[in-house]
Amino acid sequence: MKEPFVIGMDGGGTATTVMAAGLHGGLIKKFRLGPLNINGQSRESVEHTLTDLKKELEQSGLNLRDCKGICIGAAGISNRDTAELLTGKLKEQGMQGVIRLVGDHETALAGALEEPEGVILIAGTGSICCGIHESGVKFRAGGYGHIIDDAGSAYAIGRDILKAVVRAEDGRAGRTLLKEKAFRFLNAESVEDLITWLYQTGRSKKEIAALAPLLEEGIREKDEASIEILDHCAGDLAELAGAVLIHFDYPVSLVVSGSVLMKNKEIYHLFREKAQKRFPLLEIMKMRGEAAQGAVRIILREMEERNGYGTIPGN
Repeated sequence: MKEPFVIGMDGGGTATTVMAAGLHGGLIKKFRLGPLNINGQSRESVEHTLTDLKKELEQSGLNLRDCKGICIGAAGISNRDTAELLTGKLKEQGMQGVIRLVGDHETALAGALEEPEGVILIAGTGSICCGIHESGVKFRAGGYGHIIDDAGSAYAIGRDILKAVVRAEDGRAGRTLLKEKAFRFLNAESVEDLITWLYQTGRSKKEIAALAPLLEEGIREKDEASIEILDHCAGDLAELAGAVLIHFDYPVSLVVSGSVLMKNKEIYHLFREKAQKRFPLLEIMKMRGEAAQGAVRIILREMEERNGYGTIPGN
């Protein structure tokens, strides 16, 4: 048998980052594969990604039979059918070691912080806040999907932009610069065109979320509707984080990630202001690590607890 190793995977809707590491955390190989998000992809595409995993490893002289543990972080992983699909396919490819499936918020937190505790707030297309207490207890707020949740996300911003446009059009609100910006972005000439685009069969939440960057333009031009959306978004994110932070009775680090907080300076700064007003000792930092590295840390920690070997990278 060749040198044993572990695998950490950060599964996404368009690509998956993979890290293969030794039992002491040293990186052996890093590469990218196709999508691994069962919520947004077909079963066949997910199976294809796991088949490519085996092929990519074999090209580097690695075999899944020598893999002692694998951790996959992806959205929708709590779905029982998803877990059975991933586990079954991995075993079919020859995986005999420990298989750990976790939400992508857990791998992101583990990638951002070397310690197995802290809080992460993710605001991308969707939104979720996850915290791990020093006792090991986990807390979560949000992440229930765009139909009933995803407060402060890019989807919510895109939806609110469109909402502001139609409210201004029928007189429920004043004029907004977001109208011309949305029309230009969507190549629309009227609200009717906008509505036709919005309710077209197959319209995805990602396409609505793609409107979110228009908010920054509106804020720079001091558009009233844009400023209202900004305040609402920052408040929703502060509320989301607060629902998890309230469980910590000691100073804790809050890592933020996702396009909304990483790219929109106005939302990030207003969120910080609102969150630190409620939690004055809160340390807030932007995501710097990699979720795939976090997946490696998670599987090594589990193996260390089970078998007493392995060293957690970064510790």
